[in-house]
Amino acid sequence: MPKLKTKTDPVKEAFFTAVEELTEVLPAETIRTMAKETDFIKRIRKIDPALFFWNLIMGFGIAMEPTLAALRRRMELIADVDLMPSSFFDKFNIRLVAFLESILKHLIQNLAVSSLPRNILTKFVDVYIIDNTIVQLQDGLSKIFPGVKMAAGAKISVILSVACESIKRVTIHAGKKADIKTIELGDWVKDHLLLFDMGFFKGSLFHNIKKWGGHFITRLKSNMNPEIIANNRPCRGKAIDLVGKKLKDVIGKLKREVLDVTIALPCNFRSYAGQARKTTIEVRLVGMLNDDTGEYHLYITDLDTAQFSAEQIAALYRGRWAVELLFKELKSRYALQTVLSEKPEVVKAMILSAMITLVISRRLFVGYRDAMAKKKLVVSRKAWATFLAENAKDVLRIILRIGKIEFTEDDLWRLALTETFDRRPQRDKLDDVWDM
Repeated sequence: MPKLKTKTDPVKEAFFTAVEELTEVLPAETIRTMAKETDFIKRIRKIDPALFFWNLIMGFGIAMEPTLAALRRRMELIADVDLMPSSFFDKFNIRLVAFLESILKHLIQNLAVSSLPRNILTKFVDVYIIDNTIVQLQDGLSKIFPGVKMAAGAKISVILSVACESIKRVTIHAGKKADIKTIELGDWVKDHLLLFDMGFFKGSLFHNIKKWGGHFITRLKSNMNPEIIANNRPCRGKAIDLVGKKLKDVIGKLKREVLDVTIALPCNFRSYAGQARKTTIEVRLVGMLNDDTGEYHLYITDLDTAQFSAEQIAALYRGRWAVELLFKELKSRYALQTVLSEKPEVVKAMILSAMITLVISRRLFVGYRDAMAKKKLVVSRKAWATFLAENAKDVLRIILRIGKIEFTEDDLWRLALTETFDRRPQRDKLDDVWDM
């Protein structure tokens, strides 16, 4: 392992600078203002909303505290107050959801952009990876969050930014809601490249992305059999003439390693009056032959052949795996699956807490990783998530100190006094056998 200096080391400084920048983007006063604007807290009495927020995010958000009861005890320690369980648990309501939504929106609007060069970002404003994941919920929530293949589930829809390496949008839906209905296009698409899987496959979506000035890459559904209308990559020798033929009629006969053609893809629209209109749109189809299976991996896109080769299209789509790693990080490190309540407000609050934790973690990581890169040292995003989870308590103390929300050694002593005493001193204990 490379050895880093302990004094005035730029990488070490970068770590603490990243924390400082985080507290500057989200200072305590901003948190308190948002708490008042969303009616989460009308007047600051026992609970400082800044303390409550950081305790929630670095406590529950990183699975440091598995229950709300444990979270309440830590809040009592940090705030140096006694909190009735009912008064603390009552904070997990619709106003807390609005408060957390406000903070998440603020953080997303102030995402840190990586300083590392990304060639793809010279051609697009950003690359957005769109996907959904399911979180299983308690069966009692089946009416509010009906699931698929489960009684209750929440579908978390995210848009991951390549430039920021963090989420740009997040919405929460019922588990059974179709993927295609979770995406709403707008002017945010212009000059962006969108990557998504076959759950979003729809001709009208592709048409509208182009209409908004965006671009896309996705996989072709296996049940599609479009007509080939142009060959973008002529082959040597006695190649099969593809133009005018259906894809499935010829693809099994092809031997070429790369297929690059233009197809007519069915595109159905529905008018405001409910009438269906069927048409087709021209899109580019790229196929990469898998030597092991002898089958093609098929992608469709609107990207021009002069700017992007077939190999580049396939490579760009592989980058979509970044969102799968993001979901894995959320579920394994940031407590996204630790939602055991049957109160919908608590469910939403916990999901938002996990998303905020992810945004904060990625912001800290980007600054740290970029500083390491300048020293030609490579750090792992997965290892960073593990580090943050295992050292959440210490990072919380640093954030509170830099944010001037002090957590002193006396606080740590109070923690020992609060959490180390036997809560049931009268019960029989193993050590009693030595006193017989």
